[in-house]
Amino acid sequence: IHCNKLTMVIVEEDAALEPPIQAKRACPACCCFSYRVPTLRELYSQDKRLLRAILLIVVLLNAPVGQYILYPFMLFSTWIHELFHGLAAISVGGSITWLNIYPDGSGLAYTAIPAGVFQRTWVASAGYQSTAIVGGISLMFRRTNMGARIGTCGIGILMLFTCLLFVRNAFGLAVLVLMGLSLIVAGRYLPPFWIGELYALIAATTCLNAITSVRVLFFVTESNIGGVTSTSDAMTMQNVTKIPYYVWSSLWMVLALWMTAMGIFINFETQQKQQSNDAVIDGLQDDRHPLTMTEMA
Repeated sequence: IHCNKLTMVIVEEDAALEPPIQAKRACPACCCFSYRVPTLRELYSQDKRLLRAILLIVVLLNAPVGQYILYPFMLFSTWIHELFHGLAAISVGGSITWLNIYPDGSGLAYTAIPAGVFQRTWVASAGYQSTAIVGGISLMFRRTNMGARIGTCGIGILMLFTCLLFVRNAFGLAVLVLMGLSLIVAGRYLPPFWIGELYALIAATTCLNAITSVRVLFFVTESNIGGVTSTSDAMTMQNVTKIPYYVWSSLWMVLALWMTAMGIFINFETQQKQQSNDAVIDGLQDDRHPLTMTEMA
């Protein structure tokens, strides 16, 4: 399969029994795109960065202080959710009045949009959909040190930009400015191993929060956020479209699970790692054990 400076590598699910199918290369490149349905052996040998992030999340979720360590990542997901409500409003000719983040992990984006069913549904559905999509796409770049570095710095810069334009409450400003500056410094100065670990953890927790936050919609239809009582996004969708809120909640849950799966199975890699993939492929063809191949992450 040819594409401009891209190579697609397809690996069969049972790679231990059959050698994977590799497409011909168009030309040497610094980056490549690959699609895999990995076996457990491949996950262990090629995706140790993601496995370490998942293990750390599991440990923190069950540790007494874990919720405090994961707290910034929850606020990060809330920021994405509210930011995309605002961006959706702008995309249909509206505007963001303000965007606030609160200590309990909730957030609120106050927007002005033109009247219309499409405009309301587009803005109301943007938060949960975008968190799932951002988490999934972020996971796709977990194997690239350059992608992790650029992604981390880019997130930090965007966070500071939103503070300058939209965030108006003291807590939101303090936390987001601190997080933005920390991400920029980390993206610029952390060694390749550690920036990759941080980026994988950010991507994995975003996917997790995209799933767990939707779960609440099945039980809560109205809440008080920052002193403002408002209906949930799913209930807003029900009021506009007359389709029950649990249908929208289910659709967003499916999307979150789907994007997480796509983030795991589809990934971008540097050329150096692609060469390591070739070593794994050659090893599988020589019937050598996959665990003896070059470490992928």
